[in-house]
Amino acid sequence: MWDVAGTITSRNLLIRGGERLAAHNPAANDNFNTDYEFVSRRKMNDLDSIIAWIHGLPDHSRKRRRTHTVTTRYQKQQLASPPASLEDETYTKMASTPKRRRVKSPSNLGTLFDPDTTPRPGIRGVVSSSGSFSTSASETSSIASGTTSTKKQMMNLRLSESGVECKPLNVDAAPDAAQKLVSTLEEIGRAHDILPHTLEDTIITKVKARGMDHRKWRHSFLPAEELDGLPGRIPTFEEVEKIHRKANECQEFNHEESSWNHQVHLRVLESIFEEVIGGQCDDFNAMSCTTARPHREFKPASSPIKMIDICVYASVDGDAALKASIKKFSGASPTQTVNHTDFEAISARPLLLSIETKRPGVHWDTAQLQIGIWHAAQWSFLRWAVGQKILRQRADRGMQIPQTDEEQVEFKAEKLSVISSLGVIPGIIIQGHRWHLFDSAQDSVPWPPPLTDSSGRARHGALHRSFVPSDALLASSKRGRR
Repeated sequence: MWDVAGTITSRNLLIRGGERLAAHNPAANDNFNTDYEFVSRRKMNDLDSIIAWIHGLPDHSRKRRRTHTVTTRYQKQQLASPPASLEDETYTKMASTPKRRRVKSPSNLGTLFDPDTTPRPGIRGVVSSSGSFSTSASETSSIASGTTSTKKQMMNLRLSESGVECKPLNVDAAPDAAQKLVSTLEEIGRAHDILPHTLEDTIITKVKARGMDHRKWRHSFLPAEELDGLPGRIPTFEEVEKIHRKANECQEFNHEESSWNHQVHLRVLESIFEEVIGGQCDDFNAMSCTTARPHREFKPASSPIKMIDICVYASVDGDAALKASIKKFSGASPTQTVNHTDFEAISARPLLLSIETKRPGVHWDTAQLQIGIWHAAQWSFLRWAVGQKILRQRADRGMQIPQTDEEQVEFKAEKLSVISSLGVIPGIIIQGHRWHLFDSAQDSVPWPPPLTDSSGRARHGALHRSFVPSDALLASSKRGRR
């Protein structure tokens, strides 16, 4: 009956509008009467047809109408219906939009799935031709797609002129540039000589009070005559206990990566670099940097943009001269910062250590790819920075930019010599409780002969070594600042 009432209302409005028009323009009165007579007759015919159709409906239609009314009311409670104009517009757009997700037959699956596309959460399957929900084909395609994509990206990274090649680290024959760092991490893994002697009585007392095996700590303390000269502070026993409980919570209840980062990994670093009440206690600190991107000028051309989770940086707030130099350098840098990324939070803070995190036991290849691309971009940035420095020095000596082939060779050799003196760039991949060392170096850095592939060809690039923090987490977190 709403439609009928609406028609009547429109008719009344038409009459009133016509009368008002005629009152203002008597000359139009004849035209209005003619038009209105035609319109009113058609309206009346439509009204009569509608009323006749309503009276001719079967008896059971009323029950259907009541059922429909109840359903509509329930739907309104769940989700407000859009206006009729929006519904019409939506229907028109849907009718004109290609139905990309409909699968008519297995033969057209190739047009719906890109084998190189990384799978996304929430996409579990496709609707088959019979209308049933198929998961096996989609899951298989997603798994194969992700694996192929990561492998192809790793191959591109390895073959790129400015890329990185990943391989295991031979601890017994580590490169000279990484030997000291590897030895330190080996000590952490064994919990040997990593805490000041002055803390021995306090820690052993608390260990015994909690019913723990104090014999595991018998080699953890430095000799009395050896002082601890590392930066930062040693977290309290209670701080470490809290982090340990958080880590167990994340492990037991399968927390997401972001939860591990904020409840465990960042807490470990903050307990070293910050005071208990807050505030930086030394020249270093750490922060989350999940939105930091390597600058396109330095990223390997064949690789996608990859990001990391946490970075350790140096603070230069207390050194006015160094701060001024960094500001001058950043003004000429493509990133407008002192790093290979334009991440503003560390724009004037040199990045020292990059950390990529994953949940326990998953996505190891992806983590290597992420930190590999990140390190490749960092090395490219350093090569650019060293080159700019050498060019300025040549200009100060009255020398021009290298033009001839001989001058270019000399320039590249000088730049490579400076870059090689940097040794390695350290990185860490964290998977749950496990921390993996990931070092990268230039090809010019001498690597031990045993590190060869099956063809005997020497391989250069990045290397990694994993270690598991011992039960003496307090000791591990302190010495890990090196």
